[in-house]
Order: sequence, then structure tokens, then C-alpha cells
Amino acid sequence: MELKNKEELRNEILQSWLRDAWVYPVEGPDRKIYLRLTPGGRLKMRKKIGEMERSLGVSGPELVRQDEAGTLPLDRDRLELAMMVRAYTSERRFIESSGGSLGSPAVTLEEGDEGSS
Repeated sequence: MELKNKEELRNEILQSWLRDAWVYPVEGPDRKIYLRLTPGGRLKMRKKIGEMERSLGVSGPELVRQDEAGTLPLDRDRLELAMMVRAYTSERRFIESSGGSLGSPAVTLEEGDEGSS
């Protein structure tokens, strides 16, 4: 198997989320296309975050910090977990800022942990 760079892995992960209907594209007010989590995707992601944290033995927010610092190893599972934590946290913040009410989060990121993502 050939080694891939992080951008190729990110694209591969996003494509799998699209195929599995975890996300859908939406045009933002700036006319850019963004991916939003489907309600079912949010629930599946919530469950998968917990499973992956247990199997990898590391917290998702810690992997996000490593990714932001550029120290995250080239590992698909760790990268996907970091991406899931970002996507899940961003979606929750968006829903809550729109007046939606959600239960307790599976994982939380501090405001400064997300960087520019």
C-alpha cells in the first residue's frame, strides 16, 4: 500500500462520509460550499468518536491539538478521529447558535482548540 499525504487522507475520509450520508453539501452566505452533518450522521459520529477514543487510547480533542500543531502522525484512524471531533463540535455549535437544543455532547473542544478549521 502506498503512503498518502494528509490532504489525500482528508479527502478520502470526507468522500467516505459523503458516501455513507453522514454529511451533505450546503452553500454558505459567502457562496462557498460547506459540509454539514446529517442528523443521523451526527448520531453515528457521536458513537464512533467514543469507540475510536477507546480503541486508540487517546482523546479526540488531544488529536485535534496535535493536528493543529502539525505533530499528528500520518495515521488514518487518528486523522479521522480528529476530523470527527472538529465536525461534531462545529455542527453542535452551529445548531446551538441557531437556537437549537441538544443533549450533552460526546466530546467538547475549547474555543481556541479549533484553530482556523
